[in-house]
Amino acid sequence: MQPKFFLNAVIFFLPVIVCAQTKTYWSPEQCLKMKNISAVRVSPDGSKVLYTVREAVMTDDRSEYVNEVFLCNADGSNTVQLTQGDKNSSNPRWSPDGKWIAFTSARDGKNNIYLLPLSGGESEKITDTKNGVNDFKWSPDGKMIAYTMTDAPADAEEKNKKGKNDWYFYDDSIKQNRLYCLWLNEKDSLNKRKWKLLTKENRNVISFDWSADNNKIVFDHGASPLANDNQYSDIALVNITNGEVKDLLNTKAAESSPLFSPDGKYIAYIVSEIPVVWGGKNWVNIISADGSPSKKLASTPNDLPVLLGWSHDGTHVYTGENNKTLYSIYSLGLDGKEITEWNKGSSELLGTASLNNGGNYWGFVLQNTSKPGEAYVSTAANFSPVKISDVNGGIAHNPVPKTELIKWKSFDGKEIEGLLTYPLNYVAGKKYPLILNVHGGPAGVFTQNFIASNQTTYPIAAFAEMDMFVLRPNPRGSTGYGVTFRLANQRDWGGTDFRDLMAGVDYVIKMGSIDENKLGVMGWSYGGFMSSWIVGHTDRFKAASIGAPVVDLSFQNMTDDIPGFLPSYMKADPWVDWAVYDTHSPLRYVQNVKTPVMLQHGEADARVPISNSVMFYHALQRRGIPVRLLALPRQSHGPQEPKMILKVMQSNVEWFAKYIGDNKAF
Repeated sequence: MQPKFFLNAVIFFLPVIVCAQTKTYWSPEQCLKMKNISAVRVSPDGSKVLYTVREAVMTDDRSEYVNEVFLCNADGSNTVQLTQGDKNSSNPRWSPDGKWIAFTSARDGKNNIYLLPLSGGESEKITDTKNGVNDFKWSPDGKMIAYTMTDAPADAEEKNKKGKNDWYFYDDSIKQNRLYCLWLNEKDSLNKRKWKLLTKENRNVISFDWSADNNKIVFDHGASPLANDNQYSDIALVNITNGEVKDLLNTKAAESSPLFSPDGKYIAYIVSEIPVVWGGKNWVNIISADGSPSKKLASTPNDLPVLLGWSHDGTHVYTGENNKTLYSIYSLGLDGKEITEWNKGSSELLGTASLNNGGNYWGFVLQNTSKPGEAYVSTAANFSPVKISDVNGGIAHNPVPKTELIKWKSFDGKEIEGLLTYPLNYVAGKKYPLILNVHGGPAGVFTQNFIASNQTTYPIAAFAEMDMFVLRPNPRGSTGYGVTFRLANQRDWGGTDFRDLMAGVDYVIKMGSIDENKLGVMGWSYGGFMSSWIVGHTDRFKAASIGAPVVDLSFQNMTDDIPGFLPSYMKADPWVDWAVYDTHSPLRYVQNVKTPVMLQHGEADARVPISNSVMFYHALQRRGIPVRLLALPRQSHGPQEPKMILKVMQSNVEWFAKYIGDNKAF
């Protein structure tokens, strides 16, 4: 199953000297103005496409991202904006006959489902939920919509909260994500559409899919909404008519992402090895809908597939996964042997892939390091992308810093890849600063996405415009290079992965354009762990930006929301092997740090609690090392609000400008 985890209060201002350059292209403020394609959905007959555009909204009293829904022909012509306003509208889905569009919107405060006729007219709100809809799917006959919603607080709970009597015990009164069904053409005695709760048991529904006969829904579920519990999911079936729930798969493996075949006879799903290994090997199984023995399909190269859909004739299953710095879609035959890379030969990064209801058309986003993402469609028969959007046409002619894929040999001869971005106005023979950027995960990966973004913490294009190189390596532990490579840092955080990174820095320096006295390092989550590890093991870096770091592995494991994660990587609980947790904790080497450090952390981070940064901050402060801690109110494991993202980007630009960039920022 695809990992859903991973380590993927001082506000300060630094003096900034404005560059002499008269025109800038990629300042943090300019990057925030970019737009993103967040979904691409092709109609059942392939003639039309829905796509959503995500844009930052920042006013005196607002800071959020808003999606709007657009409609166009399959060749990109006749584009029409279907939703407008200051509230989010997203997740558009075609009715099976292609005559209606359903989408979710928070225009009335809660996220509800709206129905819009393709022939024209106003949208109609068809749910009125207390806690907001999470996801939904049409039934194959178009007469019902199944949706998930998290339990709302009980009246007594709201009363106690208002009266400040809202104490609670951990893990009591869990709010589950439950499955509901709405009948579009049936009304109750109050003339409201009939609806029904389908999962009354104590299960947290993750994803679901309809059977061809409209009578059953298959779903995967965890014990609770906690990220850790959902990593160990099982699969069940619910009968729409009588509400009976039947366990289909309930083993010590993790079973997830079930999808019915077009004829309803089979169910494809993702399964893990036993016991579950975080970041370990996953594959696709097929099982008869009646629960007869399962069959394993061909393994994918990275052994970490995401199940995307069935072919229109039910003879193949489509999966997607990271393929080094790109992303590949594979077609798997039901014989258990056949595997074909659908987009083989493409040099662009594919993302947001969606197969239409008929299983014969794809919608997706394509981008590369110098071209922003746009919406594309293709027949499923072969990879033949047709561009249908131009949401970032206004920046298409801006000069973009060069990024190239480089490879080097690590200490033991192992080949490591990375992406090297050059200064925007690079001149051969001149020496430049270099920033080492470490990704999260550890099973994350740097891909060939457009280097300017409106939702990143580290503005790569901005650094390049400030005359800096940026190296983004994929060391051991990264995904996209197979399961052996991905698990190579078990019980070895800060070991071979650290040496891979240092070998990459050495390789770039040998290329001849780096000023060795102006090196910086930055990273978030596992990248924050590694950045804090690096400054405790070498003085070569003159500045470090460390986001949401794990600095004490035992403390982290006892306080995060994924308690199974670190014991899986360390192959032991802390109390079984304190030594391995201590040996690989950056806090144990804080006495060695001489590098100025800027920490950034969300106050609401459950994945890596902010106390990690506070500990590192106080230790460095008491030692007299230059250190700042930028706390981000309301933010979880990484900033989500545009103003907070902008502040983080600006702070990073200013920090590195001060220490390795001649104090020149935007």
